[in-house]
Amino acid sequence: HDKHHNTYVTNLNAAIEKYPELGEKSVEELISDMDAIPEDIKTAVRNNGGGHANHSFFWKIMAPNAGGEPTGAIKEAIDAAFGDFASFKAEFKTAATGRF
Repeated sequence: HDKHHNTYVTNLNAAIEKYPELGEKSVEELISDMDAIPEDIKTAVRNNGGGHANHSFFWKIMAPNAGGEPTGAIKEAIDAAFGDFASFKAEFKTAATGRF
């Protein structure tokens, strides 16, 4: 996992290298204003910046045993859409492993 996440960071840094002003921005700032990203690196910033942001988010809240099952409105929405949390996790895993 660390190698995969590190590749996103390495590729993002390589993409923005020739635009020093972009190096001052956080990954969230970069990917939330894609119109400000030069066209020649837009795809690299979107894919690698997004991959980095998503993995960072994942490590904080979606890792095994990182918070337990949802409750309240989100639980109700998951149950309505997927049947139960276990089914949601199975579909999420399938979708996630099919990216890139």
